[in-house]
Amino acid sequence: MPMLDPHKYRREFPILADSIYLISNSLGAMPRGVEDSLMEYTRLWKTEGVEAWEEWFPKIFEVAGMFAPLINAEPDEIGVVHNITVASAQIASCFDLRQKRNKIILDDMHFTSLQYLWEGMRSYGARVEIIKSNDGIGVDAEQIISAIDEETLMLPISHVYFRSGYIQDAAAIIDAAHAKGAMVFLDSYQACGTVPIDVKKLNVDILATGVLKWLCGGPGATFLYVRKDILSRLKPVIRGWLGHERPFAFEPEMEYNAGMQRFLTSSPQMPSIYTAIPALKLFREIGIENIRAASLQLTERIITRADEYGFIVNSPRDERRRGGAITINMPNAERASRALIEKRIFVDYRAGSGIRIAPHFYNTLDEVDAAMAELNALQKN
Repeated sequence: MPMLDPHKYRREFPILADSIYLISNSLGAMPRGVEDSLMEYTRLWKTEGVEAWEEWFPKIFEVAGMFAPLINAEPDEIGVVHNITVASAQIASCFDLRQKRNKIILDDMHFTSLQYLWEGMRSYGARVEIIKSNDGIGVDAEQIISAIDEETLMLPISHVYFRSGYIQDAAAIIDAAHAKGAMVFLDSYQACGTVPIDVKKLNVDILATGVLKWLCGGPGATFLYVRKDILSRLKPVIRGWLGHERPFAFEPEMEYNAGMQRFLTSSPQMPSIYTAIPALKLFREIGIENIRAASLQLTERIITRADEYGFIVNSPRDERRRGGAITINMPNAERASRALIEKRIFVDYRAGSGIRIAPHFYNTLDEVDAAMAELNALQKN
């Protein structure tokens, strides 16, 4: 497949004019259209006051509908929540963790915020089992599958690991979990926007992701998918008035909304909804398959240069297991990452792993080469 031409889209991301931006796994570059979108949000507030809600509320469902095709979901299968930690807490609150089926299976490569959340469920009766990585890059799916039993309730797993970019074999874990009557909650934050996702083919129970990283929509808009056949069983104790079937009736007894709106709590973060719109339009235009092809070429180039310069590669070399980011290590890696940032070559550092380099469809091979050459020069000094 020919590589997507990044020059067609680079003007849409102002930071690229004076920077090499290789950190989209942390915060995607801001699309040019975000300023106008936010101006529309503030215009409504300024001119309409409280009546702005008449236009703001429909935007929540509009944005959910824009996102849904990116994971092959229907618009009414998508809820908008504050962040994935809150989404995880809401899902956990749907279950009585004092029952026999109360085992939660995690692995130690999961994002720390979610580890803290799920381990905290021990206080409510959950039995939490942590699967250890053998290499600090990934966790073999069979390690996780072997821990599933008839008392397993939930497997919150990372689709792509944040430290290494390792793509987990989610399909195998989901099939094994279902065979034992367990559910899978897939964290696709490091996947969505650079790795194709099809929730129907995966048959995943629950998936959450957001626009902060690869989807380039800024902080605050997180999307929660729940498979329709299990939705009615999920009644979050962490709930709010907007999750009611008739929120503006202000009834004293909770009656859950029949759809994904049940996961709404209180006032949505409307600025985040508006910042998500330009990028979601752009991603639907480009197509995730095209972005994936570009990503694989860019990450392969990083690995090639890393080998040439003698760096340690702490990410999968097999493209079937490789997400959008490559982590490399070298002596004084943290200091080197800061030196790159001072030159406006944006990367980041994770202790114990190294420097994370995350090219996106708007990056060029020349930019990757320049960043790697700069790292090579730094290791020689």
